Amino acid sequence: MAQTVNDVTDLMSDKTRRPKSNFQVPTSVRYFFMVLVLGLLVLILIMGGKALRDAPPAAIHVSNQGLTVAQYRALQQVMNQQKVSSFFTSDLQALRDITTGLAWVDQVSVSRDWQRGIVVTALPKQAVANFGTERLVDAKGAVFVPADSRDLTQAQFATLQGEITQAPVIMQQMQQINDWYAPLDMQVADIILSPRMTWLIRFDNGQRVIVDNENTAQKLLNLSRLLGNQLSNRRKEIQSVDLRYKNGFTIAWNMAQPEAEAAK
Repeated sequence: MAQTVNDVTDLMSDKTRRPKSNFQVPTSVRYFFMVLVLGLLVLILIMGGKALRDAPPAAIHVSNQGLTVAQYRALQQVMNQQKVSSFFTSDLQALRDITTGLAWVDQVSVSRDWQRGIVVTALPKQAVANFGTERLVDAKGAVFVPADSRDLTQAQFATLQGEITQAPVIMQQMQQINDWYAPLDMQVADIILSPRMTWLIRFDNGQRVIVDNENTAQKLLNLSRLLGNQLSNRRKEIQSVDLRYKNGFTIAWNMAQPEAEAAK
């Protein structure tokens, strides 16, 4: 037993006395491998960049979702004129800016698709009224030229006239007037804002109203109440109303109605 313990002790003492191997890679070799790895990375980047530059131009796919035939063709024609690079390097923001530059476009989405290439999806502005005879206007007051000229001057739309910069104001005014006069079954057919800020309004029943820019809303609201109450029985006889007075208004009566009745 004592011998075994001594043998173990001798073995342990031999291990402690045995010199440790301390192999170190020479500094020059380590630098060589570092330079080699960096060179490989640079080579990969150069080859990758060359592959991207030499890649064929990406295909542009125009989605027809939500577009009329005329709108789709107009957008397709614009996209066909664009020079794009490869699938990964094409400037999507530039394509988006070009598409939003079309007057009739409201929203645009440009994305990459592995199967179709660069996909352009556009939503058109929705016209709610005519603006003069050469433009349309949407609910937000944005004036635009439609992709199809046949969409101009639509009979079911009211016509707004004035400075283009005042289009949102004119649109808001028309919407407010329609709300006030809806109980009277009257809707705006034409509304004009003159350079002197005078409003000329023609309703779909032929009656006309002119009002200045002083307390405009209150004057129009008061008139709608009068037409629904005190003047309700004579509404058909009214040709026009002038509200450009501080303490009242004038009415031009339609004289053709009494003459027709007298002839019966």
